[in-house]
Amino acid sequence: MKLHSLSLQAFGPFANKETIDFSELGENPLYLIDGPTGSGKSSILHGICYALYGETTDADRKSLGLRCDHAKEDLLTELTLEFSIREERYRITRTPTQMRPNKRGSGETEQKAEAHLCRVKPDGEEETLVPKKVKDADQRIKEIIGLSAEQFLQVMVLPQGKFRELLVAKSDVRQKILSTLFQTEVYKQIEERLKLKSADIEQQNKAFEKSKEDALADVAMADVDALVNSIQSSTTLTAAAEQKKEQAAASLQKAATTLQNAKTLANNFANLEQKKTEQAEHLQQEEPISITKAVIQRAEKAAGIMPTWQNLQRLNNDLISKQAEVEQAVADQLSADEKVTLTAKVLKEASEAYKQRDGLKAQEVKLQGYQQKLASYQQFKDAAVAADKHYQNALENKQNTFNKSEAINQQIATLSSLTESLTNETANKATIVEQKLKANALLENRVKLAKLEAELETIKKDQQQAQDEVNNLKVAHQQAEKEANRTEMHWFANQAAVLALKLEEDQPCVVCGSLEHPNLAVFEEGSSETSQESVDQARSVESATLTNHNKANFKLEKAQHLVAEALKRIDELTSTLGRQAAMSVDEAQQAFDQLSQQLTAIEEKELKLAQAKQEHKDKEADKQPIMAALQVIEDSLPPLNAAKATANSQLQSAHDDLPEQYRDADLLDKTINDTGAQIKTIEGNQQSAEQAQASALQQQARVQSQHKLLTKDANSLSERQSKQEAQWLKALADSSFATQQAYEDAYLEEQELKAIKAEVTTYDDIKKTLKAELDLLSKQLKDKKQPQLDTLQQERQNLTEAFNQTESIWIEVKQQKTRLEDTQKKINRIDKLQESIKKQYEVIGALSKAASGRGNVRVSLERFVLGNLLDSVLSIASQRLHIMSKGQYRLIRQNEEAQKRNTTAGLDLAIDDAHTGKTRPVATLSGGESFMASLALALALSDVVQERSGGIQLDTLFVDEGFGTLDQETLQLAINILVDLQSTGRSIGIISHVSELKEQMAQRIEVTCSRSGSSIKIIA
Repeated sequence: MKLHSLSLQAFGPFANKETIDFSELGENPLYLIDGPTGSGKSSILHGICYALYGETTDADRKSLGLRCDHAKEDLLTELTLEFSIREERYRITRTPTQMRPNKRGSGETEQKAEAHLCRVKPDGEEETLVPKKVKDADQRIKEIIGLSAEQFLQVMVLPQGKFRELLVAKSDVRQKILSTLFQTEVYKQIEERLKLKSADIEQQNKAFEKSKEDALADVAMADVDALVNSIQSSTTLTAAAEQKKEQAAASLQKAATTLQNAKTLANNFANLEQKKTEQAEHLQQEEPISITKAVIQRAEKAAGIMPTWQNLQRLNNDLISKQAEVEQAVADQLSADEKVTLTAKVLKEASEAYKQRDGLKAQEVKLQGYQQKLASYQQFKDAAVAADKHYQNALENKQNTFNKSEAINQQIATLSSLTESLTNETANKATIVEQKLKANALLENRVKLAKLEAELETIKKDQQQAQDEVNNLKVAHQQAEKEANRTEMHWFANQAAVLALKLEEDQPCVVCGSLEHPNLAVFEEGSSETSQESVDQARSVESATLTNHNKANFKLEKAQHLVAEALKRIDELTSTLGRQAAMSVDEAQQAFDQLSQQLTAIEEKELKLAQAKQEHKDKEADKQPIMAALQVIEDSLPPLNAAKATANSQLQSAHDDLPEQYRDADLLDKTINDTGAQIKTIEGNQQSAEQAQASALQQQARVQSQHKLLTKDANSLSERQSKQEAQWLKALADSSFATQQAYEDAYLEEQELKAIKAEVTTYDDIKKTLKAELDLLSKQLKDKKQPQLDTLQQERQNLTEAFNQTESIWIEVKQQKTRLEDTQKKINRIDKLQESIKKQYEVIGALSKAASGRGNVRVSLERFVLGNLLDSVLSIASQRLHIMSKGQYRLIRQNEEAQKRNTTAGLDLAIDDAHTGKTRPVATLSGGESFMASLALALALSDVVQERSGGIQLDTLFVDEGFGTLDQETLQLAINILVDLQSTGRSIGIISHVSELKEQMAQRIEVTCSRSGSSIKIIA
């Protein structure tokens, strides 16, 4: 870190603005900050620390105590520091909390603390990193420099009275400082990763052991040896039980076949008797069916003359309908005659009233003449009202325009306040954007992890399903293999029996060649149907089940591979997330959403800020025309008042010319309208009466014509009805029906006739079917007897009970055998999986113990690394301390063996005294000796950090006092060391009253004081 300039305004003892341009002191200078006691030398260090961190080197100073008492009231306390680090240049400006005068009126208001941080580009342009918020600036400065305020004071500044803090700090405090300086967090992360990995592997191993214990407990076995013995015993029992079950099954099948054949025969005897009964009952309906057939014949004859009868009925109905229409026409003619008489009377009355129309017309013309005069009067009246209205409007417009002017002034003030508020609220946008990007990356990784975990559960389910399928198919293959073997053995036995039938006395056997055949092979019971085709079919089934079992095994191996891949990806992502892997997706989403909402709110406020600024500008522009319009309105008021007086004079003249009864325009219009309405009513009544008379006459003529036409149609229908009646009587006489009633009784509707015919047809079909079934059953049961079902059923029941008993025993012993074998397989799988876990734990567990300090050496990995780095620092520090102490002192770590027994130690310092040959704690050093040791330690830290080219640069050092505790010779040695260090590219500032330093340092920052405050001057 390199300082370029420092500006102090109304800060500490500096009443005005004082600026230090460090470039005037030269490149990497060694300079003295000189001045009388109380002038403000240490305040320069306070200013540097406060500009960076918002804290001074003195914790007792507070924000409200930083302001200079000599400063003017309207001059704010403000500090600006420009510095560079890693070739990047920055400028930070801080304003502490203070009281300032109100911008309007009297009194004071509190000025809140602010901090503005920006990056200065090579072309001089500035990029704002933190616009205003103090908290954000503190965090960003810590990220840029790499040190907290406390660590900055311990390694880059040796404040007055506090230079011993790093020297005598406890081991854990020194570890935090060194860890930050040398960036050894990665070793701490390694410790944590190894610890988590070791715990996870150990947990998996315990889970495997627990799974094996649970598996043995499920089958009540004490250990694996007992399980193996039980499997051997159950295998023997299962084979014996299976043989008994197969024998019982064969006997049961034979008895079942015999019983089924007997039941079929008994059912046939029962069906024969049932069919005989059904035939007898059916033949009882023979007589009613004969009567129904006669009814069908009569109905078919009646259907032959039905069209003639239907035509007659249709003409009768038409004649009745037409006669009703003729009667209605007569009634309509009477009604039309009455209407003609009535309309003639109404027309006569309307003609009498029409004679009054001419008088009303004359009255209407007279009133319209008065209306024209009133119009002129109204025009003058409207002109007077308009002139008065224009004048009043001008007055009102004047007031409104004035109100607008005041409103705009108020709006401008409101917008100014809003602009200032929105500027403050949008100052931290850059920080929120950066935080949102980090939150988004976290959310994406956490979502990926959750998705992988969900996929893992699904894959595990698929793996379990594949395992179940493998087990089931294995059982199916074993059963198919067993069945194929049994079928093949039956076939071989049958082939032997076939050969035995073909053997001849004194002829050699084709198998063994023997001439004697003492025990010939016979056909096994129930195996006579076994053929080569059945053997091939059984072997085909066996082969298919084996293929399915192999496919299932491949599917299981694929599922196991997918599970392993998913676990690997989850471990990788969990490692990337670190501790944040414990955060849920909802929590990550919530954090991201909160930042998004904050950023959205800021962007909305930025939009509002731009709008407010534009509106402020627009309001200022709108104000000018309003003021001009106000002046125009005031100028127009006198002419409008004169126009108002003229219009009132003309109205009075028109008022005098018009009689009083015609000055009301509404009353005059009503009288004219009423007269016009009377005229229209009279004319309308006359026209309506004439139209009604004409309509009534037309209706009368139309009704008379319709009556004549209907009478003619009725006569024609009567003649046709008489002819059709004669045709019907002739057709009835020619038929087999004696009377019309006989015809009507015989006639049936088509649907009813079809139903009767279907009934007869159904009867005949059932009769034929019953006869055929009886003939067939009689032929089948000829020479057969009723079977004894009870005896056969009892025999099958006994064999069924025997089979169920043997099957239950077989199932029980087989299930026990399967459970034992499954348990053995499960334990074997667990052992196989556990083997890799044990190998991993041998490596990971040992590494975890060693890295966390729980092994033979009780020092953690990070502290071990820091110990080696501290040794490098102490080696360089001891060289300089050895020179300054005239060969007496060196800085070392405390006893290494003692450190190994305490995981919280390892970085404690001691002093090696060459005069006594002993080591002692650094706290025993005197004031001057402590200053030399602290200075040597700070310089050595700077050297080692620079050599490692880490993220932290310690190329600037400030020493506040301490040289006064050294004797003349030691002081010269210390100065020589600082000169040597400055030549390596370090910038060193020293605050001291020692006159020898002033004589040897040409570059100085002199601080002078007066009654009105201190000032700064650079001497190069």
